[in-house]
Amino acid sequence: MKIREMQLLVRVAETGSMTLAAQQLHLTPAAVSAAVQRIERALDVRLFERTTRSLHPTDEGLVILEGCQDVVARWQQAMDDASGHRHELEGTVHLSAPADTTYLVLQSVVGELCAAHPGLRVVIDTSDHVQPLHRDAIDMAIRYGPLQDSSLSARKLVEAPAILVAAPSYLDAHGSPRTPEELAAHRCLTLHRSNVPTVRWTLVRGEHTHQVDVDSPLCGDGYLARRWALAGMGIAFKSLFDVIDDLEQGGLLRVMPDVTGGTVAVHAVFPSRRFQPARVRTLDAAITQRFEARAARCRAWLQRG
Repeated sequence: MKIREMQLLVRVAETGSMTLAAQQLHLTPAAVSAAVQRIERALDVRLFERTTRSLHPTDEGLVILEGCQDVVARWQQAMDDASGHRHELEGTVHLSAPADTTYLVLQSVVGELCAAHPGLRVVIDTSDHVQPLHRDAIDMAIRYGPLQDSSLSARKLVEAPAILVAAPSYLDAHGSPRTPEELAAHRCLTLHRSNVPTVRWTLVRGEHTHQVDVDSPLCGDGYLARRWALAGMGIAFKSLFDVIDDLEQGGLLRVMPDVTGGTVAVHAVFPSRRFQPARVRTLDAAITQRFEARAARCRAWLQRG
């Protein structure tokens, strides 16, 4: 197979449309369709499933497309190195992530990547609700905790303990609880998941697990819970990954340092297809690097504590 044919197949797979691929390659849709059919006949493999509304690689097509993608990427890198030019990313990436993670980490990563690649467009859906990736055409999602859908492709980014935190002003005014049971007498800031407030916290102290029902005058997403805690409005139950900035700066203090809610894993989740456009892979690599740096700060803070 020629490099030009591989580039055509990769572009069709990335765009999910022969019409869009034709526009980007300055060809007619008929020419692209004919080229794909010619390659399929030569390989004796059906590369794409076609319907009136969508186009997706077949299982056999995924294997071939992954090989084509690797060859095209290496060829492009060689051409860029020879000419002294950097390959520019183009197209749109749809990213879904919790609000707190978006504002704390992703906004800077995405901003820097788009500034470096003017042809790249990233659309971020900020919500703590779990969105169906296929239904909402999400290319990548950041998710906390156990994964529900085993049909998706997932990779663990980091993990950190869930801890209790509050602002110094709240603790000065109301005191600090000494046992998990004493949380019932405090203002606790809870999360809203799947339209249900999380008003029962599972806490671990030593070998004992405590199920604590908490009073929740304020309930919202993770971002709101952290902001309310910073404002001295109550005790929040958050991943250390989300509050490391506030702890380092003194805006929040850890409550009952020997109590945790177990370890919270953060995953990067992708649709079940293995083929990923270069723009998704590059964004994934940038996010992974930033997450790893933040996780290292969490580990250092725990060691100091």
